[in-house]
Amino acid sequence: MYNKLLTCITLLLLTSSSMTASFAQDTTPADTQQLEHVPVLFATVRNRNGQGPKKEYFGGQRDRWHSGVCIMEYEPIWGMNIIADSLPFHIPEERIHLAGVKEFSNGQFWDEISSTNGRNDGNIVLYVHGYNIGFEKSCKRASIFQRNLDIHDRLILFSWPADGNVMNYTLDEADLTWSVYYLEKLLSELIRRYGAGRIDVVGHSLGGRGVVNAISRMSRNGPAQLINELVLIAPDMDAQIFGQLLPEIKPLIKRITLYASENDHALRVSQEVHGYPRLGQGGSLLSVYPGMETIDVTDLGQRVASGHLYHLFNPTVSDDIMHLLNKNESASQRSGLNTDEKNGVVFWRMAPPTQ
Repeated sequence: MYNKLLTCITLLLLTSSSMTASFAQDTTPADTQQLEHVPVLFATVRNRNGQGPKKEYFGGQRDRWHSGVCIMEYEPIWGMNIIADSLPFHIPEERIHLAGVKEFSNGQFWDEISSTNGRNDGNIVLYVHGYNIGFEKSCKRASIFQRNLDIHDRLILFSWPADGNVMNYTLDEADLTWSVYYLEKLLSELIRRYGAGRIDVVGHSLGGRGVVNAISRMSRNGPAQLINELVLIAPDMDAQIFGQLLPEIKPLIKRITLYASENDHALRVSQEVHGYPRLGQGGSLLSVYPGMETIDVTDLGQRVASGHLYHLFNPTVSDDIMHLLNKNESASQRSGLNTDEKNGVVFWRMAPPTQ
C-alpha cells in the first residue's frame, strides 16, 4: 500500500495542471491589455484565513458555513491566442488569479442567488470540485467552467476543505466525507427555495463522489424528483458502489450524465490505490448502467497531461456540456456523439472534431 501511495503522489505531481505555466513572456504594454473579471458565487465550509501575501482567503481546515463571491481576473498572455487553437494540447492563453473575495451574510447569500436567478431563465448550476484543490484553485476552475459554458449568474461553487496538497489524498477523502452533510443541506435548501427541477448539479473527480453520496442521503426523504441534471465528470468513485447507489438516487433526478475517459491518468492511479475501477474510467473499464447516459471521451485524446480536466480544457467536451445544461438536449440530440453498446446497454462515444 505504501508503494502504491508513492506511485500516486509521483504521478499526480507529474500530471498536475499547475505544470501548465506561462509559455511566453508578456511584453505587451499594460494599457493595451484587456483584463476580464469573472465573479463566482461560492459556499464553503473551509476555515477563514484572511488575505495577505501568499495566503489564501480560506484554508483547508473544516469550519462553519461561509459564503460570498470570489473575483477571478483574466489577463491575456501576449501572442498565445495566435497558436493555442492550432495545437493538439492545451496551453494557457491567460493568467488567472484571485483578485478579491467579498463575504456575505447568510441572508445576503440567498438574496444574491435570488437576484441573479431572476436575470436569466436557466437552472441554477451547483459545481463541486475534486481533490488537491485549494480555495483559489476551486474558484479558478469554477470560473473557467462557467465562462466556457456561458452560465454566468447561474453557477454556485461548493468549495469543501480540500487541502490543495498532492500528498494529502486520504485527508481529502476524509474531509469530503465530512462535507457531504453540508452539501446535502445546501442542495436541499436550494431545492426548497427555488423548486424541484430548477437545480442542475455538476461533480468533478472526488466531488462527484460527494455529490452522489449527498443525493443518496436525500433519498431517505422519499423518491420525489428533485434535481434536473446530474453531471458526473471523471468521478473518482468506486464504480460498483455507484451501481449499488444508483437505484436510490435515480428517482430524485431527471437525467444522469457520466463523462469518462481511458486517458485519465489520475483515475488510473486512484484505481491502483483503491484496488477497484473508478466510475470515471473509460475504454475497457467503462461503466454503463440502464437509466443514465454515459459518454466516453477517450477518442478525443488528452489536451493536458493528466487527462483529468477535459471539461475545462477540451472545447469539444465543453460544447457538449453546454448543450446539455443550456439547451436541455439529451445525448441522442447532441452532435458529435456516436452510439455504441456494452453489456446490452447503449452508451455514446464522443468523436473528435473534423478538421
